[in-house]
Order: sequence, then structure tokens, then C-alpha cells
Amino acid sequence: MKKSIRHLAVDILTQVATSKAFAGQLLDNYLSAYNLSSTADGRLLTHLVYGVLRFQGHLDWILAKLCRGNFSKIDMNIKHNLRVGLFQIKFSNRLPAFAVVDETVKVAKIINPASSGLVNAVLRNYLRRARHIDFPSESKNPAQYIAAFYSHPLWLVKNWIKTFGINKTKLLCTANNEIPPLTIRVNTQKISRHELQEKLTSEGFQPTATSYSPDGLIINNSALPVQKTIFFNNGFLRLQDEASQLISYLVNPQSLESIMDVCAGTGGKSTHLAAMQKNIGRILAVDHDLRKIEDLLKDAARMGISIIETKQLNLMDDLPELLIGKFDHVLVDVPCSGLGTLRRNPEIKWRTTPSDIIKFQQIQNNILQNASLAVRKGGRLIYCTCSLLKLENEDVIVNFLRSNRHFTLQAQTAGVTFPLTDQHGYFHTYPHLHNTDGFFGAILKYN
Repeated sequence: MKKSIRHLAVDILTQVATSKAFAGQLLDNYLSAYNLSSTADGRLLTHLVYGVLRFQGHLDWILAKLCRGNFSKIDMNIKHNLRVGLFQIKFSNRLPAFAVVDETVKVAKIINPASSGLVNAVLRNYLRRARHIDFPSESKNPAQYIAAFYSHPLWLVKNWIKTFGINKTKLLCTANNEIPPLTIRVNTQKISRHELQEKLTSEGFQPTATSYSPDGLIINNSALPVQKTIFFNNGFLRLQDEASQLISYLVNPQSLESIMDVCAGTGGKSTHLAAMQKNIGRILAVDHDLRKIEDLLKDAARMGISIIETKQLNLMDDLPELLIGKFDHVLVDVPCSGLGTLRRNPEIKWRTTPSDIIKFQQIQNNILQNASLAVRKGGRLIYCTCSLLKLENEDVIVNFLRSNRHFTLQAQTAGVTFPLTDQHGYFHTYPHLHNTDGFFGAILKYN
């Protein structure tokens, strides 16, 4: 029997919840396997999966009120079926409510026939009682209210309230539940932003220039995925959030300079730095994952970049002696919680715990310390994360400077990233303020 789109959504959501897989990769696999790419059904599947992940906390608050038993103990597949159904009723107007209930019950009969009565009762109960379901009192318990209504874990909301205050936390959580823009970085080694913008427009795309990055375009509307165009194949662009692009402007390299990109991944920043150097200089991109290094080399070749060398290296271990004091700039894009990317990866908020943050901080402290040895005297060490937690950001820098007196925090006084730096010299972007992912950066100079 052919599975419905709603059934596929339940399957994907269950895999996300029971593994470390990300929804984006699973969706790509399913869209390809079921020939759903660029179809209405494919868009519906994407809408359901990301919608449920963004609003899971909100949905669960309601479902817990409607279920007679303990909602948290219900079978995972049944939970996700209820979430998909409730999400469609409450947040999507693509189908009448009674039809959504019927479709959800049909899925239940396939997944777990015994659950169909429960699913039918809960959703019809919601249709009767929707206006009478209360959320926590905002005035009496603002943290619990924001967590439930704006669909974020309570521990994270409490952390952000302490850092940003109640109103800014509400704005941040609201922005995290929005669909992010599709942002590309123009490969200026091959084409200018203006030229690519004209070419994309002529092919039916609606690109607009990013507000902060000189190399970014936001694709507002397209019938064809931009990565399936001749422009992608020719190496004119790469998918990359605007905030991520701006990290390269913290480095701000010149031609002929030497750069080490630590935890380089698939090379988004390495290839950007090479283009900024006009492909003249030396970049050593290191990562512990050999598959990522292979992808980096393929993408560099696609983009016409030839100055990137690679090395498989785990910077949790001591830096090899041959690399000590050899680089003008060392970029340390450390592993982090990723809590600044919740618009793109909403599953992160449901799988990350406070103990995870402590583990990340230990890793970050270790990698930053080891990587710092690669900086030559007079050179610069650039630290960045896509996290919005002080524990992973300012606290790591303060700890590093306390034991490395020969480094000082360098404040930005001009340039592309200057408007995004605070009074201490730290670089910040926020989804609710800049319509980008949330990033942090710090520039440390070796005196």
C-alpha cells in the first residue's frame, strides 16, 4: 500500500526523534526516493515535518490537556501522528479540519490500528474545546508561558531570559519558528554579485542582495532548486547563511596571507576566504572527518579554488609541531550546540540538554587552546559559533584570555562586521534582529 504524505511525515519525525539524523537530510532522501522533488506533495511533506518540529512544544501542551492518560508515555509513532494532525488543524489552512481528522485516523489505522479511536477522540475533542485550552499565565510564570506557547524547552527559555530579558526572548523564540530565507553566497572568484543576480533574474528567480554580507543573495522565489541550476554547476554560488558568510569578514584576509581553518567541515568558510584572497595565498583546512574533507575538495574544485590544502586532524589533540606559529590567521569554528540555527534545524532544541552545553564548552576550550598555537606573533585567532549561549561564547573567550595573556580581544572599529559588534568587541547576529542565523565571533590578536 502506498503511504500518504502524512504517513511519510510521521515516519520522518519518528526517525528524527529516535536517531541523530537531521530532518533536512531525511527529507532530501524521501523526496528523492518517492519522486516528490519540486512537487506540491513534496512541499506539503516539508511543510508538515518542519512545522511539527518548530511547534512541537506548543502542540504537546495542547495534546497533554486533551489526552486522558499520560501523553509523554504514548507510543512515538502515535504521538507524531497526533502532532501532524493537530499542526494541520491549528497552523495550516490547506485542508478543512474534519478532513484532517479523517486523514489522521487513516494513518493511525495503518501505523497502529488500536490507536485510531484515541486519535479520533483527541482531535475531535480539540475541535470542540480549542478556545478553552489555556497556556501558562504569562504574568505569573513568563518562562513557562514562553516555553509552551512559543515552543522552546524551558531550560533554554530560562537561560535566554537571564541573558536577553523577557521581551527579547519572546521575539527570538518567535523568529526561531519562522521559515528562514534561502541565502546563497556568490563565488566572487568567478562572478560578481550583480552579474549573478541578473543571471538568476533572467531565469525566473527573484534574488535580492543581503543586508550585511557583500557576497550574499536571498532567493525569494523559484520553481527550481538553485542547486540544480547551471549556475551552481558552474561554481558561481554556494548555499550559505548570511551570518556564516560574515565570519570570513572577521578574518578579512588579504592575498598572499596564510590561513588555517580549524574544523573546516565541507568548506563553506574556506572557499569564501580563498575567494576573498583572489585565490592567491595559502589556506590549510583541517577536520577530523575525512568525508567532509573529501566534500570540501570537490566543492573547491567546482568553485575554481586551488589554494586550499587539507589535512585530517583532530584539534582535541595537541597541534602537530610543524604547524606551530605558521599562520597569519587561524579560524576556529568550533563544534557547538547550533542553537543559533533553530529556524533551519528546529530538531536541535528538542535533543539538546544543559549537560550537552557543558560538554560542548569543554570541547571548545580544548580546541581553541590547541589551535591558538598555530598563530604567528602579530597574527589573529578568530573564534566563532552558531550558538546564542554565553557558556559557549563569551565564557570560552574569557577563560582563554585568562590563561593566554599574550592574546588580547581586538574590537572591530570599521568594516563590514562593525555594526554587528557589541561594546566589548564581540560579533553577534540574531534571527529576530538581522534575519540571519544566530552567530557569535571574537577576534583575538597575538601581541
